[in-house]
This record gives sequence, structure tokens and C-alpha cells, in this order.
Amino acid sequence: MTLSQPTRVVICGGGTSGHVLPVVAIAEMLEDEGVLAKDVHFIGTQRGIDKEIFCLTEYPYTLLNVVGARHQLSPRAAFHNVRMLFLMHKATREACKLMREISPSVVVSVGGYGSLAPMRAAKKLKIRRVVVSYDSQPGLATRRQARDADVVTKSHPHSPLLNATLVGAPIRRHLRQAGANEIGLVEKNAARLALGIPLNQFVVVVMGGSLGSALLNHVTEELRDDPSLSEIFWYHIAGNRYVGDITPVASPNYMRVGYESRIQEVYQAADLVVARSGASTIGEIATLGVASILVPWAGAADNHQEQNARLLSDVGAAVLMTEESFSAQKVKVVVSHFMQHEEKLQELRKNAYLAGELNRRAELGSLIATVARASD
Repeated sequence: MTLSQPTRVVICGGGTSGHVLPVVAIAEMLEDEGVLAKDVHFIGTQRGIDKEIFCLTEYPYTLLNVVGARHQLSPRAAFHNVRMLFLMHKATREACKLMREISPSVVVSVGGYGSLAPMRAAKKLKIRRVVVSYDSQPGLATRRQARDADVVTKSHPHSPLLNATLVGAPIRRHLRQAGANEIGLVEKNAARLALGIPLNQFVVVVMGGSLGSALLNHVTEELRDDPSLSEIFWYHIAGNRYVGDITPVASPNYMRVGYESRIQEVYQAADLVVARSGASTIGEIATLGVASILVPWAGAADNHQEQNARLLSDVGAAVLMTEESFSAQKVKVVVSHFMQHEEKLQELRKNAYLAGELNRRAELGSLIATVARASD
């Protein structure tokens, strides 16, 4: 009698938390579908936040020495891109060797330069491939991989990817479970106690993504020192690369950290979140039903962060401010308005929660598990 082979899955992509956290979310969804943690293998990058996040999980992982392309016309960019091609070729060989050892049923890509070598290896070895797109405007790597992938998924109905299955965004298990019910007073108070935030103040969380944002940090410094906003508590996630540059202040109304892994508590503690609009942030805000001011990064490829933000702002689920319009004075006006009109804040939360329904269903995990088992 022959024993059936275990279902093994490789999930690749990385560099920023916007790529790494969806990798973890997909692994958790697969576990919920009966795939063992030891049979899920992550492939990420050596240069990003990948190791910092992956090492906190129980899943095995491999980090490849790869870099992304530079699109400037300069000798330095040209040299970088030649080196990128050399590293990519070497990483593809390493990925092939790893996959021959693991023998995965399917390789899943969440996009970004960290997914290129593993997906090339999977194609070469004729392993089934799934491309997961969760940005409103898929990146170059995702678009190229989607052309000949076995299955392509999307999180938004109007995604330009052809023949993609609508399944929502990859959101981590604890956030999906927390989003089963809208955030209430009990959850808010428990989260604030966990983070050391006062229970009785209006809390504004500012976060610029895993790398941080100089613009958001600068505006937050202005706002925290404004005496007319003394009723507000500012919880400032500044980014590790910027946290040391921010002027210290001894204030009971301000707390600064470089990075915060307790993101569920952060969302639950906040009355209002001011954030960049990466796809993961948009998905999480919608999944939990969080009121937000979204400030898209103007340098994002194809302006995809603004398109992400509009997914919520167009349905009354967030306030969109472009970098050009984002200022301490503008934020002060908007925050003050919400403090005076709680019903407006509640409307944002309700609309955001409605927008997150598909994410909370977690249909993505079921689809990938089906593809994997069809290959066994």
C-alpha cells in the first residue's frame, strides 16, 4: 500500500511587510484547510524585513540574495541592474535546488522582486503556480507571472488581471477573527491597556508602513506639539529607520515606537488611523472596520497606493489626502471635525467594515489548497 504524499506549498515574495505579511496570512489560511505548518515553506529576501517576521512564525523559510531593479537612467543604476540579473540567475538556481528537495504541489507568489526567482524555478520544474494579487493595480512582477500561471486571484472586482478569481485579500488569522465582530468598547479598552494607552482620550494612530514615512513623521511632530490638540493621544509608529531622528518630547499624550507587531491592538485602540495606503493596510482597515485618513505614497509604481485608497474613500470608508494636500493644518481640521461629530466617525467605521466582508471569508486559502491537492 502506498501512502499519499503530503500537500506541500511554497509561498514566495518579500522585501517589505506589505509582501511578507500576506505570505504569513496565506500560510495560516492553508493550515485552516488542513495543510501542516511544516509543509509550508516561505521564500523571501535577505534585505527586507522578511527574517524579522518569518522567525516569529513556525514555518520553515529560505532567504535569497536578490535585489529589485532600478529604473533611473544613470551609470550607477545600470551597474545595479547588471548585478541584479546576476543575483537573480544565482537565486533561481538555488530556488530550483530547494524545490527539488521540497517537491511542492504548488508555488504561490504574492508579487514583488522577491517572488521572481522562485516563480522562474517553479516554471522551469513544471510546478503549478498561483499568483495572488491584492493591490488595486498589480505590480510588474504580478502582471508578468499572471500571464501563464495556473490560477490567478484578485481582491478587488475591478482588477485589470484577466481571468482572475475574486477571493479577497490575504489577511492574517488573528485579524480576520478579530474582525468577526465590529470593534466595541471592551475590545478598545483591552487593546489600550495592552499598549499602555489612556482609556479616556481620543487616540490617533500614525503609521507609515514597515519602512516608515518622513512626511507622516514630520506632520505628526507638528501636531503633537499643538496645544489646541491636547485632548488627543498620539500613538506614533515612526519606522525603525526614522525613530531616532524624531525630536524627543516628554508628554503624557504621545508615544513613539519604531515598529509595532501588535497590529490588532493598534487598530482596536485607535479612534482614527493616519496611514499610508499599501494593499495590506487597506485590507486590514477594511477587515476590522477602522476609521482612517489615508495618505498614498506618491512614489508608488503606477500610483497604485492612491488607487488602493480610493477603494475605501469612494465608498465613504476613509478620508483620502494626497501628499500635496497633507499638512498639519489639514489633519487638525479633519481630526477636530471627527472629535466633534462622532456619528461621522462611526459612518467611516461602518463603511470600512462593509468593504472588508470578502477578506473575512478567507476563500483564498481554500482555493490554493484545492489547486495543491489537484497536483498531488
